Amino acid sequence: MKLQDIFDQLSAGEFSQLSMGGAPAGVIDDSNYGRVLNHVNLGLTALFSRFTLKKGQLALSLQPGQTHYKLTSAYAVNARRSKEPVRYILDTAADPFMDDVIKVEQVWTDQGVELGLNDANDPMAVSTPSALVLRVPEGLTFETLTVDYRATHPKLVVSMGYFDPTRIPVQLPQTHLEALLFYVASRVNNPIGMTGEFHAGNSYYARYEQACQWLEGKGLQVDQGGSNDRLRRNGWV
Repeated sequence: MKLQDIFDQLSAGEFSQLSMGGAPAGVIDDSNYGRVLNHVNLGLTALFSRFTLKKGQLALSLQPGQTHYKLTSAYAVNARRSKEPVRYILDTAADPFMDDVIKVEQVWTDQGVELGLNDANDPMAVSTPSALVLRVPEGLTFETLTVDYRATHPKLVVSMGYFDPTRIPVQLPQTHLEALLFYVASRVNNPIGMTGEFHAGNSYYARYEQACQWLEGKGLQVDQGGSNDRLRRNGWV
């Protein structure tokens, strides 16, 4: 879908009686693009964190004597503005690492063997002391590791000059659009507070939770099962 599809749904529904940035009720234009987009970005982050909607993969070059690896672009080979002397994330100019890690899901050796993850009973298991740090035990002698992770959505920004929402892709399945709309509506209405005995922000957030629970019940996210690529990496094919 395009960003304009989200704006159109909000204008026709959740924002139809709401005026922002001096625009008429329901209108999303250059007077309020930035404000609405901030809420959309937060909603996308919430959904991509809660559901596995996008996967990423990176290659990690293990360094002698190093056990902790920060999974940020400052340590990527193609981070040209980085001042870090050692860069161990092996990205390329054509496919740069985009700081999109939400959660490490699996870690593989260069021999295609899956390592234990956060397993206190396995001395060779890797661990995540925090979401963006991978700890590797000293006993591992491999040159590289492959890290599969749950990825977040690229941040949407209002560019300087020409900004056309009809040309900006949003990598969200249609199944999750309603939940995003409820999240954005909750964020926008929360500062308004109570209107009589009704709190629109709380009401929309409750609808967001209901939508998410329905999606969880349907299992609507990226398939977690094995793939042909995984079979090849394990040497089974």
